[in-house]
Amino acid sequence: MHLTGILGGFAGGDLAAADLEVAAQKMLSAPNMSTPAAGGTLTINGVALGSYDYVVKRGNQTVSTFSESAWFTGTADTRSAFCVVDGDLTIDAGRVFRPANRKLFTVLYVKGTLTLNGEVSMSQRGAAHSTIAAGAIRIATGIRGGVSNPEIPAAGGAGGAAGAGGTAGADGGTGGGGGGGRSGTGAAAGAAGSSFSGGTGGGGGRGGSSTGAFAATAGAANGGAGGDGAGWTGGGGSGGGGGAGNPGGTGGTAGNPGSDGSAGTGGVLVVFCNALAGAGTVTADGAAGGDSGNASVAGGGGGSGGGSVTIVAGSDGSTVSVSAAAGSGGSATGTYPGGSGGAGTARKLVA
Repeated sequence: MHLTGILGGFAGGDLAAADLEVAAQKMLSAPNMSTPAAGGTLTINGVALGSYDYVVKRGNQTVSTFSESAWFTGTADTRSAFCVVDGDLTIDAGRVFRPANRKLFTVLYVKGTLTLNGEVSMSQRGAAHSTIAAGAIRIATGIRGGVSNPEIPAAGGAGGAAGAGGTAGADGGTGGGGGGGRSGTGAAAGAAGSSFSGGTGGGGGRGGSSTGAFAATAGAANGGAGGDGAGWTGGGGSGGGGGAGNPGGTGGTAGNPGSDGSAGTGGVLVVFCNALAGAGTVTADGAAGGDSGNASVAGGGGGSGGGSVTIVAGSDGSTVSVSAAAGSGGSATGTYPGGSGGAGTARKLVA
């Protein structure tokens, strides 16, 4: 990991850099900040990636009580977040370092040693980015942990068809959303993942029969809403579960309505440090689909895709684990479970 500081008195504004590593290094020359600030537009390796927020903490830092407002702004979906420490960072056991609101992606840059005994997370924090086009995000330039020019690709895994799971992400990619469980009619597909979010889940199909039946809806693209479960306007029976997304889809209305899908998709998280220590976790997991009104006759909603976690470290003496697990499909023990999302990427790139 190359940690040469780049001087110049960083003060925000529009930022262009070859990769995320260089972008974070440029911020090292900013003054100490008690709270984060809005930057301008962000361009990485020639790719426009929306706007960004940033905070720089000078000297060694310990997170014994996590104060979200000291590290992240409240703006959702339209900005990435850079958290830069000019020193060592220790995150104590039991502390979860995670934004309360969804972000395009989060970068945690620690110039010294990151001692992680708690959790750094972008689980269920993938962005709903309908107004911002996904683009490939160059993480670093050169070889990192045997990978040349590592990145998060613009397109993640494909969404699953009705009744099927999402496709796993590869080489930094996020996972696709699962399709809703198929109960005869009406289940819908999940959506593909992107460089800012795991894919959303599709709505589950209905149970029973009725002239008022209507189909579930598919998970929305670009980390949007989960698909709604199928149901009908009259009669008994059971509705399908909603797919996971931002927000989760609504369970199908029926005599036994399905439950709503969980809110959230796997987010995108990049951690840089000179050395990694501790026994904590780094996560960007998806969310679960909603259950059907009756698992034996109606389909569960699809789970959302896992996100993308990359740790770039000069050395690793830790037992820190990484996860970008998929969200499970609803009514997983029933006859017509929703498809699980596809797993995202979870990797350490050392030296």
